Amino acid sequence: MTKEEIFDQVERRKQDLIDDVCTMIHIDSQRKESQIGMPFGSGVDEALHKALEICQREGLVIGNADGYMGYGQWGKGENHIGIMGHLDVVDIGEGWDDPAFSAAIHDGRIWGRGALDNKGPLFAAFYGMLALKDLGIVPNIPVRVIFGTNEETGMKDCSYYLQHEKEPLMGFTPDNKFPAVYGKKGRAVFEVSGEVKGVIKFANDYLLNARSNGDRLGIAYKDPRFGEMQIRSKTLFQTQDGIGIRFALSYPDCDINDVTAKISSAADGLKTVLAEDSPILAHDPDSWFVQTVNHAYEEATDTKAEPTTTSGGTYMNVCPTIINYGPSFPGQNGIAHQPNEWMDIEDLVKCAKIYAWTLYKLCMSESDIDPWKKA
Repeated sequence: MTKEEIFDQVERRKQDLIDDVCTMIHIDSQRKESQIGMPFGSGVDEALHKALEICQREGLVIGNADGYMGYGQWGKGENHIGIMGHLDVVDIGEGWDDPAFSAAIHDGRIWGRGALDNKGPLFAAFYGMLALKDLGIVPNIPVRVIFGTNEETGMKDCSYYLQHEKEPLMGFTPDNKFPAVYGKKGRAVFEVSGEVKGVIKFANDYLLNARSNGDRLGIAYKDPRFGEMQIRSKTLFQTQDGIGIRFALSYPDCDINDVTAKISSAADGLKTVLAEDSPILAHDPDSWFVQTVNHAYEEATDTKAEPTTTSGGTYMNVCPTIINYGPSFPGQNGIAHQPNEWMDIEDLVKCAKIYAWTLYKLCMSESDIDPWKKA
């Protein structure tokens, strides 16, 4: 099967892809109050059932993990390639030109909450798989598209799913960037609190009038894989005895205990708390799986690229056998979580082609392959 034949099949179903993405955007899948059988509310549950209905329409075997996640599978076998994306969306907020769930189409784009994060890319991957199925290919390793419902507010859906279903042999989440993303930086949230004057001085000296790499705090660590330390969001909060400042670090390969000690030293006389910590995560960039995915991207796009890392949190944080892969292309700025969220239709179809070619390379490999061996 040639790349051109697979790409042509994606083009033949371009309108179906657009229609299904719009159908999913029309569903308000913001998190709502939990109900029996609907752990994250009625909206995202409706989206999950619609996704499974589409899977049935396409002749896939479906499964539902008690409303936490669902899936549609092409091919037979226990070990499978997993495509893990999410149907839940962040709050719509204010400032929309078109209604947030209208799925308006103009200027070559689909507009609406979830267009980019993550309904559009997830269904691009879904249609990449369908292109192979429609061409009559029989996979050596089945492909399972997994629909999540709680990625934006805790990823409890993924934890529950992995307790009740077999984890993918290998796979990806289309919820970050291209090319193959084999690792993520650590993320820590610190809270420094105390009397008002001291907290304001700490904030001015070390956070507000300083570089974002933490050099004034003595934590400007960097490494070749993950780059340099970054201080991100900074917010004030009230306490019983004064105020506090909360700030997030996106950190490279370093000792978080050392980071904590240096922040505590700088905040002398104030209370320092490491409120959250998600350590760095890295797969072997030279593994067969990462190299195969990355090479497929190069072939599909006629470009040269190296596996990379990210600072964004995705299902890769929870599922140990997947990587990040798309949908944003090098040089594109993220507009997820913003009003007037959109995805270019051209990019949507391009993603579907990349995913189709990548899945072809993966699903036609030997069924007993060790995807994490050296390439």
